[in-house]
Amino acid sequence: MALPSRLEYRPSPAAIVESSNDAIICTDLSGKIASWNPAAEAMFGYRLEEVIGQFIFLLAVPGREDEMQLILDQISKGERIQHYETVRRHKDGRQVAISLTVSPIRGDSGHVVGASKIARDITDRQRAEAELRRLNETLEQRVVKQTAELEEVNRKLQDEIAEGERADQRLQELQSELFHAARLSEVGQMAPTLAHELNQPLSAAANSVNAARRLLASGEPHKIEMAPEVMDEAAAEILRAGQIIGRLRAFVVKGETERRVENVAQMVEQARTLALVGVEAAGVRSFFRFDPNVDRVFADRVQIQQVLVNLMRNAIEAMTAGTRRELEVRTTLVNEHTIDIAIADSGPGLTEPVANHLFEPFVSTKPGGMGLGLSICRSIVEAHGGRLRSEPNPGGGTIFRFTLTAVPSTGASDGS
Repeated sequence: MALPSRLEYRPSPAAIVESSNDAIICTDLSGKIASWNPAAEAMFGYRLEEVIGQFIFLLAVPGREDEMQLILDQISKGERIQHYETVRRHKDGRQVAISLTVSPIRGDSGHVVGASKIARDITDRQRAEAELRRLNETLEQRVVKQTAELEEVNRKLQDEIAEGERADQRLQELQSELFHAARLSEVGQMAPTLAHELNQPLSAAANSVNAARRLLASGEPHKIEMAPEVMDEAAAEILRAGQIIGRLRAFVVKGETERRVENVAQMVEQARTLALVGVEAAGVRSFFRFDPNVDRVFADRVQIQQVLVNLMRNAIEAMTAGTRRELEVRTTLVNEHTIDIAIADSGPGLTEPVANHLFEPFVSTKPGGMGLGLSICRSIVEAHGGRLRSEPNPGGGTIFRFTLTAVPSTGASDGS
């Protein structure tokens, strides 16, 4: 036996009305209630027997009675009302928000005889919409507030950045002044050794001038002919002294470097002559070992000799109280473009606190020392693109190392 098709089931209009979740109410044109489904009873609280024959106006919210009459007047003209949102009164007096659709009911003659009203409870929807509006308003208020706060934070941040930039500028100015003062102080500390270096060309120049004077005073033609050559020697020595002073002045004023190709051994030997002058150097055994694979560097001779003299004299002073006083200077080719110059002493070495801050300004191991020499040395080496560092000497004492740019060459000089 074949099963009946779903299309064969046709529920009656009354069944549809009874099962609807929407309130369905029928009235005549005067507003008298003729039908009232279970959903209407649940929505408005009135039982069927309480409202049949009563006027629909019992659902009117006080002050809105005219609205219901206007709707009935519109329906009587055959017009339809769709999804009209309004409020109605529950039996207990509370208001129910509804979406109302009202259609005219026509009799057999085609004339409008009544109204069919379908009401859907939209209280929850309106409550949700109201909550959503509230949340949106709250969110907007928070956005406005936080935007204002962010603008204030940004303003303060900009002020702090500007203040930081001003502070950095002031710091740079102070550092510049400090480095300038440090250079002056270092020049003061090196005055005896610089005087010794200047005395050599100046003494030689004075001797040459005196010799030329004697030659000219002799009245002998062949001696007079030698005088210009001797004066040329004096002029060369004076120019050498002027170069030393000029390079020193340039460093004191700006700390600039004038680099050129220099012989490593000659540069170190000249620095040794300056460093070993004085009582402190008495009894110091010095060893100078040069890597035969490199004999030239790219450097400002005067400034690098200042570094060498400073490091050597520091090493000598560190060994003053010791019984073993050995100074070693060694050059090593690190790679094709880098040479390492090491100055080692046999002194007591450095304590860890001092070693950790050794190259900072005003850190010194000397009683009454200003602690500017090593800071300046580091500035000079770094201006050459190198690095200055210290490490313990395995045999006791300290090793200072710095790097310079090597110039590829062969046949370096060797000395000890």
